[in-house]
Amino acid sequence: MQDSTTFSDLARRLRRTDLLLLRAVRRQRSRPAMRAKGQFWGSVITDDEVDALLRAHGEIDYPAGADGLEDAIGASAAYRDAPGTRFTRLRDAFALDGDDMDLVLLALAPEISAGYGKIFAYLNDNLNQAFLTVDLATRVLRQERRQRLALQSRLLPGSPLIHHRLVQLNPPDGMDTHTSRRLHPAPRLIQWLLCDNLVALSEGATVLDTARIPFVPKATAERLTQLRGALNSPITVAIVGGTTGTREGVAMAVAREAGRTLVRVDIERCKAYLQQPMDLIRDLQLDGSIPYLVNVPDTSEEPALRMQMLNVGTALAALPYPVCVGGNDRRAVAAMLGGERPNVTVPVGRASTVERVDAWGEAFERRGWDREKAADIAERFYSVGGTTIERVCERAHAEAGGQEPDLETLWGSAREASRPEFSGLAQRIIPKYGWSDLILPEKVIGQLKHLEQYLAQQETVMHRWGGQKVRPRGYGIKALFSGSPGTGKTMCAEVIAHSLGLDLFKVDLSAVISRWVGETEKNLKEIFDAAEGGSSVILFDEADSLFGSRGDVKQAQDRFANQEVSFLLQRLEVFEGCAILTTNLQENIDEAFLRRFGAVIEFPMPTPPERLKLWDRSIPDGAPRAPDLDLDYISRQFTLAGGSIINASINACIVAASEGADVGMPHLINAIARELHKMGKQINRVHFGAYYNQVADLF
Repeated sequence: MQDSTTFSDLARRLRRTDLLLLRAVRRQRSRPAMRAKGQFWGSVITDDEVDALLRAHGEIDYPAGADGLEDAIGASAAYRDAPGTRFTRLRDAFALDGDDMDLVLLALAPEISAGYGKIFAYLNDNLNQAFLTVDLATRVLRQERRQRLALQSRLLPGSPLIHHRLVQLNPPDGMDTHTSRRLHPAPRLIQWLLCDNLVALSEGATVLDTARIPFVPKATAERLTQLRGALNSPITVAIVGGTTGTREGVAMAVAREAGRTLVRVDIERCKAYLQQPMDLIRDLQLDGSIPYLVNVPDTSEEPALRMQMLNVGTALAALPYPVCVGGNDRRAVAAMLGGERPNVTVPVGRASTVERVDAWGEAFERRGWDREKAADIAERFYSVGGTTIERVCERAHAEAGGQEPDLETLWGSAREASRPEFSGLAQRIIPKYGWSDLILPEKVIGQLKHLEQYLAQQETVMHRWGGQKVRPRGYGIKALFSGSPGTGKTMCAEVIAHSLGLDLFKVDLSAVISRWVGETEKNLKEIFDAAEGGSSVILFDEADSLFGSRGDVKQAQDRFANQEVSFLLQRLEVFEGCAILTTNLQENIDEAFLRRFGAVIEFPMPTPPERLKLWDRSIPDGAPRAPDLDLDYISRQFTLAGGSIINASINACIVAASEGADVGMPHLINAIARELHKMGKQINRVHFGAYYNQVADLF
C-alpha cells in the first residue's frame, strides 16, 4: 500500500473501527430490550442517526446484507497493520500487537469525529456516556464473553498500553469498577499521531539539532571513540566537567553516533515529568530520542524530591538505548545513575587554544565573517565551547542588526553567554573604573598591573607553552587585597575586570554563610563551580568571616568552623578562575591561605599629595568652588582614606546645594567632622585648628 498523508492513512485505519462498531451496533439492535424501548426523539439516539453517522465516516467495504460482515472485518486488519506513517512506529516502539492497535484506534476515534461519541452513547444505552469505556471496548472487539474477559487484560496495570501511558483510564484505580472506567488516549499521543513533524514533549524538554557536528575537545572525543561500540546499547552516559555548552556538545556527539535525535530535559522545569516519569519515557520512545538530562537537583535534604528523582531514574533505565546526564561532577548527577543498567563517565576536558580557534573560525566562516577575529575571542573565553559558540554568534548577529558584528560586540555576546549563574549567592557589578581613576602608590599600581598581566597571559603560558605540566592544578589567580576601609580595594577589583573585559561578581556573604551544618560549604562549592570557567572575577569582600584563622576546638561550632576553612583551602588549591579577597586586617586570614594566593597586595593610607588629588577629583566638576576652599590644607591636616574623602565631598556638596551657595571651607570642614565622628574618632582642636569652633558644638 502506498504511503499517503497522515490524515488519509488515519481514515483508512478507521475503516476497521467503523466495521467493528457496525457489528456492535447490529448486536445492540438485536437485543429485545432495545426493540421494546421505542423511538423517542431527543431522549435517545435513533437507528437512522447511527446509520447516517457510520456512512459519514467513509467507505465501508462489506456486502449490504448481514452475510460477509465478519469476512470484511477480518480483511480490514490490513488497514490496521498497513506499514508507513507514525502508526507503524508506534507499534514497533512499544511492541504492540493487533488488539492493542485496535484499542488505540477506538480510543482515538472520538478525538477525530464527535459522531463517534454518539455511537458510543448508543452502544452504552446512555446519552450521558458518549465515551469509550473498558466494557464497551471489549464488546466492540470481541463477541464471546470469554474473549472479552481475556481482552480486558490489555487494559490492566502492566500491559503495554497502560504501563507506557499510551491510553489512560479514568477515574483512577479503585475509584470505580474496571469495566466502567473511561478509556482515552494520552493528549501528547494524539498530537504525535496527527502532526508528522511534531515531537510531543512537555514544557522544559527541547529537541536539539544534531545535524551539525558539534565542537568537542580532543580528549573527550577520544573517550567517545572508546565507547563507540556501546553507544547503541542501554547504558547511562554521565557527562561531567566543562561548561554547559561543552557538555551539551558531547551529548549531541553521542546522539549522532547512535543515529538518534537528542532531547534536552531540564529537570528544574519539567515538573510534569517528575510527577509522571512514564510520560517522559513514552514521549522519548515515540521518536526513539535520547534524553540529555540537565540541572539535576540536589536531593540530599528533600526526601520527597529524592523519591521523584529515583522514580525518574528507574523509568529511564527501561529505555533500550543510551541516556545522557550532564553535571559538574558525578556526585551532582548520582541520583540519575542508579544501578539498574551500566553507566560510564565521559569527562569533559578543556580544549586547547588551537581547537578553540578552529571551532570559532569555522563558525565565523559559515556566516561569511572574518576568521581573523576567532583568535582573540577564543583565547580570552576559553570556557565557551560546544553549542555555546553558535549561541554567541547568533546573539552577536542580532546585536549588530543582522550585519557582521565587530570584535567588541562578539566579546559582549561571549561574556553574556559565559556568565555564571550563582543562584542569588553573588551580585553582578558592572565595572566602571579604569586605570586612570586610580590614585595609589606606584608600587601598588605595579603589583596590580602584574595581576592583570597574569590573567591576560594565563592562556598563553599555561596552555600554549605547557605551563600546566609544571602546575597541573589550580593555575587560576587568587589575590588578597588588604588595607584599611576606603583605600580602594574593591575599586581595584573593578579596574582589573574592566581592563580585561570580564564580569565582576561580588559574593553576598549573608547568603553564603549559614548556621546549618554543611550549608556554607555547599554554597561555596556552588560559587566556585560556577566561576570555574575563568570568564569572570569573583570578589569576596570583607572575607575575614570566611577565610579566618583556624583555632582550637573548644565547642562544637569551632569544629564546624574549622571544617569550613579546610574546605576553602582545598577548593582554592584547585580553583582555575579568578578570585579576589579583600580584608581590613591581613592577620585575620589563616596563614595556610597566604601560600595559595598568587598576589598579596597591601593598600596603604594615601599620602598628603595623593589625598590632594583625591579631594580635587571627588568634588564634581560642575560644583562651584568658593575662593576660601583650601584643599591643600585639608589634605595635609586630615588623614582620611579615599572612601571617606568621597563621602565628605559629596556631603559638603549636598549642604552647599541646599543653601544655594558655592562649596567652601565651612561645608567641607563640617562634612569632615561628621565623617570622623562616624568612624569613632575625636573632634579636637589639634586636628581642626582655627576651624574647631565651627564644629565643636556639632556633636
